[in-house]
Parts: sequence; structure tokens; C-alpha cells
Amino acid sequence: MGVTEITQGADGQFRGAGSAGGSQNLPSGVEPPVSTPDSKRSGDSPAPTMYAEERRQAIVRMASARGRVAVTDLAATFAVAPETIRRDLDVLVRSGLVDRVHGGAIPRSSFGTAESTARERRTTRGEAKAAIARAAMAYLPEAHGSIILDGGTTTGALAAEITLRAEQDPSTGPLTVITDSVRTGLELSTTHNLSVHLLGGVIREVTETVVGATALTMLGRVAADVAFLGTNGLSAAYGLTTPDVEEAAVKRLMATRSQRCVLLADSSKFDSDFLCTFAELDQIDVLITDAQPPTRLAQALAQNEIEVVIA
Repeated sequence: MGVTEITQGADGQFRGAGSAGGSQNLPSGVEPPVSTPDSKRSGDSPAPTMYAEERRQAIVRMASARGRVAVTDLAATFAVAPETIRRDLDVLVRSGLVDRVHGGAIPRSSFGTAESTARERRTTRGEAKAAIARAAMAYLPEAHGSIILDGGTTTGALAAEITLRAEQDPSTGPLTVITDSVRTGLELSTTHNLSVHLLGGVIREVTETVVGATALTMLGRVAADVAFLGTNGLSAAYGLTTPDVEEAAVKRLMATRSQRCVLLADSSKFDSDFLCTFAELDQIDVLITDAQPPTRLAQALAQNEIEVVIA
């Protein structure tokens, strides 16, 4: 299979040039890689390859930089079929990252309320979330400690890691888990040496979490060693944001009910802003992510003395 090298010319436009390459046997459903738009590097090392999720992130960056991207131009840039780009855009729309227009897409409006479902989010960035969850295990308290575990798919990956540890090492000390996630509560309820407290309230179908006055009252009566939070957006200007007002209220209280606050957020959350800020950067002690944050965000994290862990 030929590998296409994408380079950026002096005029700022991305162009592709074919080069010979050996065939690859890829798993079913995995699209062949192409080179990244910024993969032209000096030296003899080969250019890195780009898979579907990386291509989608590049599309989001290009839409933000240009204000609009066209399906035909993207197909030529990444050397894939227009139908592949349309599928990419459909995924990005469901994730709230771009809006579709005739023939292409535009950046998502700032401070939006678009929200993908938990089921949809469980199918994206699985490897990154799993890596983040494994790194987060180092921040669990000692035996007989307690944690607040926010709803979300990355925090859900941490719940899976906690269960795996308990299965592999039955001698693991007791841990108390307080969560607003119905799915996480049920999954952890049968795990050895865990005491699981599920907040009450109204269930939000889109996130599979509980919100409302009952959840806030229960949460206000507990305190934990560590809170593991998820977020929809993370930026230097607006901190941690989420689309829903009621969800934000629960997250906001979670951020104040522990001695240490650990944020689990993959790099797709960087420089995204949604309707509701639920925590400022200075409320976070640790960020565990899968890539180096962009310059402005990295500077803000450093100014607030936030430990950044790249999983």
C-alpha cells in the first residue's frame, strides 16, 4: 500500500505526495494510515503515520485555523476517499467538535451545549483513556482511603482498572468509592474490598449520571481523600467546562469535597470551552492526559503549579 506524505508549503497549504511502501495487514475496521500534515521532518527518520482518530484531530485543528474546511480538500490532503472524510465529520459532529455545513464543516461554536452520549464516547479514544486510567492508579489513596469518582468514560476506564487490580490481588486494602455514575456504581458494586456509595437524584440519560438537589445534598455531606474528575473542555481562559448546568453543579461540588483533585482528560479536551465552568485551574492538583498541552494551556497549568502527567 502506498503511503502518502503530507507537507505544508510556504503558502500554508497542505499537499500530498505519494511514495512507495510495503503492504500492511490492518485489523478489520482500522483505516490505513497516512502521514500527518506536520510530519515532514529533517533527518532520516521516517514520517509518523496517522490513523482515523489522529486524522480527526487534525481536521478539528484545520477547521479552527481556517474557519471552514471542505470535504474534497480534506480528502486530497489526507489521501482518503470523500466518504471517509464524511464519516470523520459525522463522528466530530456527534462529539461536539465541529458543525456540518454544505460540502464541509466549520468549527464548533464556542461555549456550546452539544453533547455526545456516554455510549458514543465509549467508542472513541479508547487506548488514550485506558493509558490515562492506568497512570491514575498511582494516585489512589492507601488502604481504607476514599475517592470521589466522577461520571465519564475516562473515569469509567479508571473504575475498570480498580476492578482489575482487585481481581489480580485480592489482598488489596479496602477502598470507599463515591460516584454519580450509575454505570460505574453498578460495575464496582461487586468488586472485592470496595464500599460503593452511589449518589441519588435524577438520572441524565446522555451521561448516565445523577444530578439535582438530592445528589448535591448527599455529596455535600461527604469528603474524600482524592476526587477523580472528568471534563468536556479544558482551557487556560475558562478552566474546566461542561455543557449542562445541572451536571456542572455536581462536578463543581465534587471539586471541593476532597483533599486532592485529579483531572483525567485526553488531549481532545484541550482548548475546548462549553457553557458551564465548574472548576478553575487552581482547584486542580494533577492533570493526567495523553499528550503535551498546547503552549498557552501548558503555561497556565505551570502557573497554577498543576502536576501534568503524560500517560
